[in-house]
Parts: sequence; C-alpha cells; structure tokens
Amino acid sequence: MSVDLRNSALIISEDLMRLFEGIGDGLIVTNRFGEIVGMNKASELIFGVSKEVNIHKNSAVLLRGLSDARTRMPLSSPNLPFNKVIETGRPIDSVELLLKKQDGKESFVEISAAPIFGDENLLVGTLGIVIDVTNRRQLEEALTQRNLQLSAINRIATLLNRTIDFREVLEYSVRQTMDIFSGDAGAIFLPDKSGRKIFVAASASLAEDFLSEVHGSETGATVFGRVLQTGNVESIVRGENFNGVPRSLKKSPFASVVVFPLKAKGKAVGVGAMFSDAERVLEDTQREIIEGIGTVIGAAIENSRLHEETIQKTRLLESKNHELQQFTYAITHDLKSPVLVIEGFARELRRGGHLETEQEVLVDAILASSNRLHSLVNDLLDLARVGSVEAVLEEVDLGEVVKRVLAELSIRLSERRIKVSLEGTFPRLFVVARYLERVFTNLIDNAIKYMGDQENPQLVIGAQDKDDHFLFFIRDNGIGIPKEFHERIFAIFQRVKTSDTEKVEGSGLGLAFVKKIVELSGGTVWVESAGKGKGTTFLFTLPRQ
Repeated sequence: MSVDLRNSALIISEDLMRLFEGIGDGLIVTNRFGEIVGMNKASELIFGVSKEVNIHKNSAVLLRGLSDARTRMPLSSPNLPFNKVIETGRPIDSVELLLKKQDGKESFVEISAAPIFGDENLLVGTLGIVIDVTNRRQLEEALTQRNLQLSAINRIATLLNRTIDFREVLEYSVRQTMDIFSGDAGAIFLPDKSGRKIFVAASASLAEDFLSEVHGSETGATVFGRVLQTGNVESIVRGENFNGVPRSLKKSPFASVVVFPLKAKGKAVGVGAMFSDAERVLEDTQREIIEGIGTVIGAAIENSRLHEETIQKTRLLESKNHELQQFTYAITHDLKSPVLVIEGFARELRRGGHLETEQEVLVDAILASSNRLHSLVNDLLDLARVGSVEAVLEEVDLGEVVKRVLAELSIRLSERRIKVSLEGTFPRLFVVARYLERVFTNLIDNAIKYMGDQENPQLVIGAQDKDDHFLFFIRDNGIGIPKEFHERIFAIFQRVKTSDTEKVEGSGLGLAFVKKIVELSGGTVWVESAGKGKGTTFLFTLPRQ
C-alpha cells in the first residue's frame, strides 16, 4: 500500500487486493475523508454491490444504508464507524448496525475499524472488517422469543396453579392474556354441554351489547364458535378479514382480534379472545406463545371443572350418607322398643313359675335371642351416632386407656389364660376418649374371642412413633384370618365363617365400628395374618398433632 499526499489519495496495490479477496469476511478501505476506496468481494456481496458500480463514487450512497440496529434510525456521517476512527485515530470494536441494500433488502452487520497510518505517522485512511450477522441475529431473536414464550406460559401457569376455583381461573386467564399481549380487552367463551351454543364465561373491558349478542349464540354463528370447532388460532384485522365477527364487534373501536382455542388433552374445551385497538397481525412466534397459553388455560379450566364436580358429588354423597345415618338411627331406635317388650314378657312368663320343662326351654331361647337382638340394636345405634353428633376432643393418655380396657376384660383374659404384654410408648393425643376406648375394647375382645385352642395364648399391644403419625397394633397368636377376608371383615355384618368360628358369638359390627372411628380420627386401619393358625395383627394409625 502506498500514499500520495498531494492528491490525498490512498492507493491499494494489486497484491494487497488479491490478499483481501482470499479473506472470507468483508474488508473495506476508506481514505482519510471516510470515502470507500476499496472493497473485497465478500463486502460487495454484503452491501449488494454489482461489479459495474464505481465504489468510490457511490461511497456516500452505500454508507447511507447503515442505521442503528436498535432504533433503525439512519447514522449521521460523524457517527459512521470509519469517520469515528478518522476523528480519534483509535480503532473501535465491533458495532452492530442495520444495513439497507440498494435492492431494499435488509441485513444486520458487525463493523470493526482501525486507522491506517502512512509516512511520518500520518493517518491516511481506515480498514474496516464487515461481518454479516443476520442469521445469528435471527437465531438470537428466535431464542429470545422462545424464552419469552416459556416465560409467559410459566407465568400464567404459576398464577393458575394458585387456585382451583373455577371463577378465579377464568378471571386470571383473561387478565394475564391481556397483560402478556398488551390487549385492550379480553374474554373466555365456553360451550354448553351439547356443544351447540357458546357462552361468555369471563370478560374484561367489553361492551354490554357485544356480550349480549355473543352469549348463548349458536356455535357456528361467529368466529368464536368456529375456533372451538376447528381448534385453530385465528387473527382477524379490520378491513382485511373482519368477516365472521358479531355485528356489535364491527361497530366497536377494536381494529383486530385474536381468537385461540383452550385445549385440554388435545381437545378444545373453550375459546379465548384478545381484542386490540391497533391493527395487530399475529406473528408465527406469537402464535406459538398463544397456543401454549391456550393449552395451559384449557388444562386449568378442566382441572377446576373436575374439582367443582367432585365437590358437588361429595356434597351429594354426604347428604345421602346423612340420610342413611338418620334412617339407620330411626329404624334401630324403633326396633329397640318391641325387643324390650318381648324380653319383658319372656321374663314375666319365667317368673310366674308355672312352666313345664319344654316351655322353660322355649322361654330361655326367647330370652337369649332377645338379648342378642338387644345387643345388636345397641351396636347399630352406637354406630349410627359416631360422627353424626359433635364429640369433644380432649388430651388423653392412650397408655392409660389400654390399661383401663385390660382391667375391664381381665376376667375373660384370666379365664382364657392369655398372657398380655405391652410394647413401645403410648402417646398423649387429643381424641374423643370414649371412641378410642371403644376401638381398643373391640380389637382386644376380638382377639380373645378368636384365640381358639392355643395352648399358650399371647396378646401383644403396642405403639410406634412414625414420621407424621403413630402406629398402634394388637397382635395375637390365635386362629388367624384367611387372606380373602382381610378387606371384608371391616364391613357391617361381615364375619369370618369357618369351622373354627361357628360357635363364636358377635353382631358383626365391632370391626365396622373400629374402622369408622379410626377414619373419622384421620387414620387408617388394616389387618395382617399369614392364614389359618398363624395368628392375627390388627393395625391402625392416628395422625401426629
């Protein structure tokens, strides 16, 4: 490279130009006035310059195509990278700019520039490196849009996860969609059970005449119903494709509307709509975002709807259960009186003392049967009362409860020569004392009755402290319970019927009573047994308080 100071010209040798042509990036050389005097082929391609163009003469036109990448404002001459280098005499790092070519096409470029010094260290020009970063920029924008999409979906999903209330889900969805897309109004439409009509479920900033026109309209009558049927996003702009919208919307100030399906399990369960005063055409990246948001909202709507249905079914079940309890209580209460009358007459007959032997046998049979029926009626009444009457919680030492029950059953335990042992530490809990006493009484009594002919009968009653609950167990070495009865024995009137249990008396309500009390207390109860002759362990839990 040589310099002619008289003409202020920068002359580039042919050898140097050949070297420039072998470089993949664009290279530009300017003189000390900022005019382009040389450009390799890579730069010509970037700037869209044909071979016939005189680069030096068209230098100003070429450089005029450079703009700020962010604001898209054209750069003034002092702000061009080459002129800044000439002014300061120092190189500048890469600057990203927008380049508008002669054919009107745009690209993004990065330009770095350094000063060129001639004889006597005089600045004679600049050397610039130009790199086309359009593809990289597009990838970055795509990544940014994807991040925005994920952020928007995550944002609305987080808000919707805070509630399962159906109304709150709908209102959240409308507000958040408007906020994410800077909408001026919004709405959610849901179909009726038949799918033939569509109704406004939630809205914001929409006129009453529009809501009245759409609410209850036929599914195929408007774009909202159409999107529900097709499951496709539609972007409508006034003046272009404003067909298929309600008359009231055409008279409104809105210039565009985006309608998108709310999907759950791949099926549209509703429709969302975002209205804007400005004409907004939905870009592909925005379409993906709004489809994702529609899926999140659709799933939230479906979950909240299922929750509402579950609540309604639970209330209905509770109502039916209450009716059944009332019916059971009434029936058993009414049965009690005739049972007492029969028992009373039988006792009077026996007290008279004029009965023959056969008659005495019959009266004894009547008394025995009426006693069993009386006991059964009382058990049914007790079972019906559990949970139907508010019980008082009190702090109870369950170890003392167990000792009290064992004392009450001591005669029967002694008669059967059953050895009883306690394991673990029994906690103090806030419970209904009489209920828990009944649980231990029924389970220990059950173990006594089904001990069988065991030579060394043993009963172990224990408690264990677990992470979030206490575990209690009553283990015996009696006749055992076949596996097929493990679930059934907790149902009303269900008993193990084998040759070993034929002579065991009972109402069939004891374990049902235990199950109801334990579950009302927030615990669970179950039985474990290896089978006939292997003993039985009843276990139940109570929550830590």
